[in-house]
Amino acid sequence: MEKEERLFEPYPWKTPREYLLSTWRAYNTSLDTLFYDVSCLTQPERVWLSSHDSPEGSILIVHPGSDVREIRNLVPKDFVEEQTASAAEAVDTVVIAGVGSSAIGTAALARSVADQIDRPVAGIVSGLGVSDVLSEALGGWFILGARNTLRDNYAKMFDALGLKDHVRDQESHEDIKEQLKLADLNEEHFIYGSPDSTALLYVLLKLGSRIKLLVGHSKGNYSIENAMEGWIAECRKNNSAISSNLCIVTLGAVLRFPEECSEVEQFIGTLDFFGAMNSRPDLKRTYVPGAWHSLNTRLPGHLSMKKALESVEC
Repeated sequence: MEKEERLFEPYPWKTPREYLLSTWRAYNTSLDTLFYDVSCLTQPERVWLSSHDSPEGSILIVHPGSDVREIRNLVPKDFVEEQTASAAEAVDTVVIAGVGSSAIGTAALARSVADQIDRPVAGIVSGLGVSDVLSEALGGWFILGARNTLRDNYAKMFDALGLKDHVRDQESHEDIKEQLKLADLNEEHFIYGSPDSTALLYVLLKLGSRIKLLVGHSKGNYSIENAMEGWIAECRKNNSAISSNLCIVTLGAVLRFPEECSEVEQFIGTLDFFGAMNSRPDLKRTYVPGAWHSLNTRLPGHLSMKKALESVEC
């Protein structure tokens, strides 16, 4: 009976779509292995994360490797509610990995940071959505606004076709929209459509000064900057100051942050031609001799995230 029911699925493209997603997930995972220190994750963690099908913008809570607690997956709304609970363990560090990174890449970056600062880290998943397969394949990394426009258009197209866009999480989506409506942000200040950036903005609007450290790599830097633009616009409107304790660390791409961001440290390898191509000129940065775009400590010429964090006063 189950097999007969499947013959009459309402959308005949369901199976090809699942194949496309699984293929793209495998591709993302291979990129994660190239660019992130996946070896810092245990084998059971990698197995679980490799089947991770939660939406882009979901949040992984990752503890240092010496901690036996499992990685947890939360939607943004649940993360915020948990952090505002009186008995909650504070998570004041958020990381966003590069373009199209799967949950493995996000968790690997979060674990690397958690090992360095010796406390739990929240990693916002930055890839896996149906429409991201198309928008990122078309080169959306280079201009966040173009990527967001493509992504949003594809999301609307999939919605119209009856395909569930796995990038959007219904448990958080309405609350996020309400927060953005209250903030009254326009595209001059924040480009909506990138779920990882939107999730970070939501966290900042809700938790504010509780967040102490933001770490991004590659396209993740743009997601952080976009969220900061939105948050600062809201703070300006309310005449509230940005926390002086907030530190931002970027790896693999140098970009301009709002002037209110007083603690920004940007690192890029001298051999990172891809990162340099997507960086803004004439901005303060720290060059890492002989390093390229990868953070994978097992590869020669990697950019050492450990040394970068050790050198900043955050």
